[in-house]
Amino acid sequence: MDRTLELGTAMSRFAELAGLALGEEPIPACAEWTMHGLVAHLGTMHRWAAGTLLSGQRIAAPTPLVTEPLADWYAGTATALLSALQAISPDESIPNFTRNDETAEFWPRRQLHETIVHGVDAAQALGFDESSWAVDPAIAADGIDEVLQAFFPRLTARGMRPDVRSRIRLVATDLQQSWIISPGSEKDGPPVQLHSSLEADVLVSGSASDLYLGLWGRVGPERLQFDGADGQIMFDGPTTP
Repeated sequence: MDRTLELGTAMSRFAELAGLALGEEPIPACAEWTMHGLVAHLGTMHRWAAGTLLSGQRIAAPTPLVTEPLADWYAGTATALLSALQAISPDESIPNFTRNDETAEFWPRRQLHETIVHGVDAAQALGFDESSWAVDPAIAADGIDEVLQAFFPRLTARGMRPDVRSRIRLVATDLQQSWIISPGSEKDGPPVQLHSSLEADVLVSGSASDLYLGLWGRVGPERLQFDGADGQIMFDGPTTP
């Protein structure tokens, strides 16, 4: 997967949706946000990522200074990030918040999933049919990996450890692919991802898109099939910021 190419596609889609918005539409998954706040957030994350890439330093996210028209402002931040990615070799040493595998390659993946998830937010806010916001299975699978590898440890460090009580296998029914997450051996440590060939105690099944968006809280657990209570418990608790 060319994540930078996919990121550009997701950005274009988001800009289109931003251009359709009045700005005051509420975001279903983030009750405190409107479309204006959503666009400001995503554009600011693009600016932050571009600044990190070009400086090679850990920097704070800038304060949003949004100009009108909103969709044009967003498109400018998207262009800035894509330009920064083109200027940096993927294996160049660049910091990131996980403090693991700190190379530039981290950033197109993180910004791709940031844009995909908030694109779903925008489509839902504008009342678009589900067919317009379901996520490509390959992208969704990559996003599931990112959640388990990056955000489960990040949530744990922030005192919001995902509630993983047994070995849980996530099964993407449209890809014949699965992931196993385990409580791990450390009581206060993050859940750990195990090799998919190992045995699991409970199963959670669904399309890759529904598993991915379920972890991000953009679709409800009714979209998934649970074989064992611990899977439902995990999805009911914190899985992403």
